[in-house]
Amino acid sequence: MTVLEAGPTAQAAHPERVARVTVSRTDPGDVQQRQIYARLDDGPSHTLIFGDTVTFEVAAGEHVLRANNTLFWKRETFSAAAGEHLQFEVVNRAGLLGLGFLALLGVAPLTLSIERR
Repeated sequence: MTVLEAGPTAQAAHPERVARVTVSRTDPGDVQQRQIYARLDDGPSHTLIFGDTVTFEVAAGEHVLRANNTLFWKRETFSAAAGEHLQFEVVNRAGLLGLGFLALLGVAPLTLSIERR
């Protein structure tokens, strides 16, 4: 699933002052379990399952990407320049102990990371 959404800050901006931000969940190290909820600034939350990508158009300037998997919450503050296309990867990972629980029970505590590409 890919979504292109114009954020509230981009709608009021001039086209030459717009940046794009893509958030993906496609990393091969992702355990592909549980959903990740991601939102940019104060916009709506998007549910990402493995393989999903969402792209936002935002005004150039400072922004905050927030993500959570209901157990861990992360935030990444960044600056986007006009015409820039920033890419982030959100990943659910299990540690060695977590992989055992995941294999045995089908559930495990998964850590969350946001990685800038």
